[in-house]
Amino acid sequence: MNSEEIKKQFATTIKWAQVTAAIFFLLLTPNIVMTVKEKEEIFGFGQDFWFNASIAGFVIYIGFVFLFWKCPKCGKYPGRGWFRKSCDKCGVELS
Repeated sequence: MNSEEIKKQFATTIKWAQVTAAIFFLLLTPNIVMTVKEKEEIFGFGQDFWFNASIAGFVIYIGFVFLFWKCPKCGKYPGRGWFRKSCDKCGVELS
């Protein structure tokens, strides 16, 4: 696998990480709004529903990190952050 393929594959991984993070925050936001504004319902659902939805969003994001956040070259955890320049394990350039 050449350098360009590694960078392209890692860019795709970052894109999906951002999508899963967005899902988490979309599910978390109503719970925060209900707490701050002391509302009973949002979109017809109560706080218990939104709390469980935000937990589900968090589990989805954590699952993504554990299953798919890997270096395209070595297959190991490359380190934290979407703006990684290189893999902590093998040192390959990621972006």
